[in-house]
Amino acid sequence: MRFPKLALLTAMALTTAALSATVLAVGQVPAVASPAVVLVNQPVSSVCAGHKFTVGVWYQQISGGSRAYRISIWGPRHRRFFYRYGLASARDWRYWHVKAGRKGRYRVVYSGHQPGRKKWSRYQAIVRARRCGR
Repeated sequence: MRFPKLALLTAMALTTAALSATVLAVGQVPAVASPAVVLVNQPVSSVCAGHKFTVGVWYQQISGGSRAYRISIWGPRHRRFFYRYGLASARDWRYWHVKAGRKGRYRVVYSGHQPGRKKWSRYQAIVRARRCGR
């Protein structure tokens, strides 16, 4: 069984007024209770040009909140060539296998929707495609 590397998109449900009041009362930054979480697959940091790397999403049902996600991938020529969006499944991971067609830097940006707000939180990963010896 393959265990993917995970990263989290969390949506903070704490207002700045409540944060400042808690910081003044306690003297430290408080922990946020029950953030909404969309888990994302952390792609490999390096791949051979012409091979594929994997991106994916999964919704952690116990956390509650929004299941909305966006995935964008920009290639070495600074053009977005891959874009997916939707609602993450709580049952299974949703994977996409993306080909790194040429050598260079690929920027993967995951966005998760914060519940009750129009703001999206972002997570970025870099995949470097290099020439591999034959």
